[in-house]
Amino acid sequence: MLMRPVMPQLDRPLPLQQSDGFARALTLLGRSAAVEGLHDCGQVLVVSRPLGPLGTLRFASRGPVFRHDTPPADRVAALRGARLHLVNADAGDDGILRGAGFHRIMTPATLAVLPLDPDPDRQLALCDAAWRNKVRQGRRAGLRIKLRPLCPQRDAWFLAADLEQQRHKRFRALPHAVSLAFASANPGDALVLTAMEGPTPVAAMLILRHGQAATYQIAWSGPRGRSLHAHPVLLMEAARRLSATGVTELDLGTIDTDAGPGLARFKLGSGATVRRLGGTWLRVPGWHG
Repeated sequence: MLMRPVMPQLDRPLPLQQSDGFARALTLLGRSAAVEGLHDCGQVLVVSRPLGPLGTLRFASRGPVFRHDTPPADRVAALRGARLHLVNADAGDDGILRGAGFHRIMTPATLAVLPLDPDPDRQLALCDAAWRNKVRQGRRAGLRIKLRPLCPQRDAWFLAADLEQQRHKRFRALPHAVSLAFASANPGDALVLTAMEGPTPVAAMLILRHGQAATYQIAWSGPRGRSLHAHPVLLMEAARRLSATGVTELDLGTIDTDAGPGLARFKLGSGATVRRLGGTWLRVPGWHG
């Protein structure tokens, strides 16, 4: 059941995994997900999973989210009171997690986060020179950009193309069922941008909007789209439209310069900043759930 406790006013955009919209999507899928208050310190989206005789696993990703003005001792106390067992932490909470009895079991990942500017010229100026040139070339190609809410029937081709590229490139992403549940639970916040050459789609991307932030969820481009630099055009168009609705940052996902140097260059070339996360942490306090 999705709870709606009274929360303190937070002073930063929330990650997708800590947003009300994500909790609604998981609840629609039958998961036990609830946004819980941490007294006046902040909040945390907790996903609970029964583990038979071991009790219940309480898990949080990219959380808890604390107010910036909360003293460290209060954060430690709030985290202990949250009764979490596993945390995929956001950045900067190592000391808080250790103080609350957690131990790191996996090293941190690195995110690329694009700050959004309401002025399209300033947004483009954040990009590196080669990236800006690709945007201009793509725009001169006359691509038409369509923006519509994600629809499982209309966008079936796009989801199928993404599954094919996952198989071909040997990577796994968030299941499409979660994106579709997000679209159903948060009407108008799962947005598909498609680059069209005449009547033919040559590239597309799915953006999930959650309050003041948004997440770059799926992206696909065919050979023609790559030759026309459709993805830089789509990303700048997404930035323009999201900024107009009050979104201040776009999470472009993780980067790995060793395993995926081309994708890392694409994300960082857009003007994204690097944000180091906190890794995965475990606490087993008697394991009573």
